[in-house]
Amino acid sequence: MTIALSLIFKSSTDQAFRGLTNILAKAKTHAETVGTSEEAFLNNRLFPDMHDMKWQVQMITEFAVRGAARMSGVAPDALPNLPMEGDTFDALIARIADCAKTVAKADDALIDSNGALQISIPIGPDQTMDIDGQSYVLNFFLPNLFFHVTTTYNLLRMQGVAVGKKDYMGI
Repeated sequence: MTIALSLIFKSSTDQAFRGLTNILAKAKTHAETVGTSEEAFLNNRLFPDMHDMKWQVQMITEFAVRGAARMSGVAPDALPNLPMEGDTFDALIARIADCAKTVAKADDALIDSNGALQISIPIGPDQTMDIDGQSYVLNFFLPNLFFHVTTTYNLLRMQGVAVGKKDYMGI
């Protein structure tokens, strides 16, 4: 049995985005209940040299949209660029919803046919990594997706937000 790349890409992104939405909604309620500003939550980071929680959400949503475009065969210079916006829980939740819709609209047949497509991915200043489409989805996209969602989850747990595995899993 073969599992289509589009199914892996889209279903994993959808589930991760549902979980991300769940935990941000609970964080918003928690902030209102305890009287803490949203800014305190959104600007928090695990370590001084890491990006803040707001950036984790902004980055992974853009990454998913760009990943869907990459796997649809969009040229590197034509990839969508989303501004790093969203300074409230509501704005970030809306961003997730918009990006989820964009990913869902990606053409399954294009994604499925691009398993052998060679993709050049930026991995740092003046550094790129060349990888085929299947390896991109399985070994680059998915780990990044879950890393940033998990980092957001951990930042909220660290601040006392009562989120659990079901929330993270998008259940």
